[in-house]
Amino acid sequence: MVPGEVVRQRPLARMPGDEAMRTADFLYPDDLEVTRTDIRRVLIIGSCNALSFENYLKRHAKDTVVELWPRNHVADLPPEPPSAPGSYDFHFIQIPLRSLIADSVIDFKGFADRAEPVLQRAKIALRHQLEASLAYNRAFGILSFVANFPVPQRPAVCAMRQAGQPADLRWVVQQLNDELARLIEVYDNAFVADAEQVGAAVGKRYFQDEMLNFYTHGNHWFPVERAYDVAEYHNAPQPGRLDPLPLLEDVYESRSDEVFEALWRQCVAMVRVVHQVDSVKMVVFDLDDTLWRGQIAEHYSDGGNWPVFHGWPTGLWEAVHHLRARGIITALCSKNDAGLVAQRWSRAIPAQWLTPDHFVFKEINFEPKAQNIERMIRQASLTPASVVFVDDNPVEREAVRAALPGLRTIGANPYVTRRILLWSAETQVLSLTRESAQREAMMVQQQERELERGATSRADFLAGLGCRVGLRVLGGTTDPRFGRSFELLNKTNQFNTTGVRWTHTDVVEFFRQGGRMIVFEVEDRFSQYGLVGVILYRCGHFIQFAMSCRVLGLDIETSVINAILHSEAAGTDRFSADVVKTDANMVCRGIYAQCGFGRDPMKPGHFTRSGAAIAPPAAHLAMDWTDAGATAPGAAGPLRAGDVEQRRFDFGRTDGVVIARITLGTGGRLQGYRHSNEDSWGIQDGRLVFLNERGEITTMFRDVVREDGSLRMAGDFLLGSAVRHVLAEVS
Repeated sequence: MVPGEVVRQRPLARMPGDEAMRTADFLYPDDLEVTRTDIRRVLIIGSCNALSFENYLKRHAKDTVVELWPRNHVADLPPEPPSAPGSYDFHFIQIPLRSLIADSVIDFKGFADRAEPVLQRAKIALRHQLEASLAYNRAFGILSFVANFPVPQRPAVCAMRQAGQPADLRWVVQQLNDELARLIEVYDNAFVADAEQVGAAVGKRYFQDEMLNFYTHGNHWFPVERAYDVAEYHNAPQPGRLDPLPLLEDVYESRSDEVFEALWRQCVAMVRVVHQVDSVKMVVFDLDDTLWRGQIAEHYSDGGNWPVFHGWPTGLWEAVHHLRARGIITALCSKNDAGLVAQRWSRAIPAQWLTPDHFVFKEINFEPKAQNIERMIRQASLTPASVVFVDDNPVEREAVRAALPGLRTIGANPYVTRRILLWSAETQVLSLTRESAQREAMMVQQQERELERGATSRADFLAGLGCRVGLRVLGGTTDPRFGRSFELLNKTNQFNTTGVRWTHTDVVEFFRQGGRMIVFEVEDRFSQYGLVGVILYRCGHFIQFAMSCRVLGLDIETSVINAILHSEAAGTDRFSADVVKTDANMVCRGIYAQCGFGRDPMKPGHFTRSGAAIAPPAAHLAMDWTDAGATAPGAAGPLRAGDVEQRRFDFGRTDGVVIARITLGTGGRLQGYRHSNEDSWGIQDGRLVFLNERGEITTMFRDVVREDGSLRMAGDFLLGSAVRHVLAEVS
């Protein structure tokens, strides 16, 4: 290659019949996408791979402002990112593998004896690098994706028997990926970007540079690297080698752009999952040529040779169970004889792999499918926009779409149905809350409740319901209930007073400005509905109220507002609230008027009222108010340093894992255990706290109980919502 020579990248090779399926489309289907996700600004933090990713995005994501902060080691980031923290959709972080493993493994002789120390040092380096790289995530709550590490394609061993063992460098990298997933779990609003998965799907041979470079380099190779051997501007020897060098892309095919395309699509998909954009709450399945091959009436008769079930039908049956596990409601809608379907079901789906009992709603009759599905949507308190209908018949799909605008349909090609249902961002959940896990059972119990409602008067029904409502104020984004509360805010459409969708950064700022997130849980003699409502409240103003429609009509919504008014009346004599009309929120537009608020004639959608003459909650409801920081019976009062100094505790997590036995030494020293996140201890606001090496509080033990003279404390790890620490005193 000479100066000015055009470097060409060979067009992506395709197998016959694969022309339309790029890796990005394969891994991250967009068939269920309705709302476009515009990524306005991202910050990429990292080394060589980060630079290559930035170059790709500047060429292909031209509507996105892409900023790069080069970083190779543990150097601290500046106090603030290059642009306003709230302007970023996310940060993408790439930690160089070479900065963890270092160059000591280049001399590979005797690596088997050094593998374990190399791994342990790399884990320590990874923890420090992650802490430094996620500084903006901790400070501003910015959504962050951290790429994992490319695993070498071939065993890197001295002898074949060592493949897959600790003496294999591949094994070391795999362990680091596991460690990254474990470490990132404790960070709030941070997730692993699975670059390893993308590489495996594209094919690592098409981009990973280990056939040319150090194993630990972990970078992409590019055809331009041939210039190092031939270009004068690289001081290449002239006239050069005896045998002329071929173009590098004629030796190895390059698909780096395909990797970056899929990695970008993964990031966009994760943004959609975090914000629950176009999320699916119910999937309705047809039967014939959808859940099984052929028609139940024609092809599964007595003594017949039934169609085989191998292939896509079995995959779809499993997909139903995965949807159920995510809290997505599954239902059946088929034009068939219900008795015949029940009689022949086990012929079409053998071995009890899938039964009618696995579906919450079942409409098997000869009524119009749109009518049946509309009834199911109403019973589930959903909107058509959150429902997907799977049917092989294009006429039925079109009829349902026409009757229920916003509903999505698929099913024309059984070879892609499973992939769409399982891999689309719209069917993923950010975290599996208790409410999501129990949604199927609650739907069944709700149907039982509605049957009883129709058989008695409303007053008698409510009086006998035994309904209890528990209110509480969340302590922040690290509260274990925050995930479900955030989900309600961003997924609820019908009972949502403004319809505003919040980012994690928005909520962090809301808390910083003195906002309070008031949530409530509901149970009755039929079911425990879990956390079903969330109110954003600040200084006498009701900013937003979102509630699951599963408990609508029980007078809970007005009683909750009145309970808050009673609680806050001593501190303010004037309350206000806002309602923004959306296409779906008709059921809640009058909620504040029902609670004594009057419309502001000068400001549409704004309501006000005084703090006097507040109505009590409904008589049939048992209301229980537990404010954040309130202590339970038997809880200890404020602590002083002398109450805990020189006392020994088992330090662990609420999942039962004991990390270490420690002593709270004098002067704030922790004895018996030290970690960058648990470097010292102190007392703040009457509660024990752990501090990191920079003096920042990482755990506050808010819950303190004395049991037989011994202290037991629990508190949230403030760098992430997934961990809750426990201290149990050792006598």
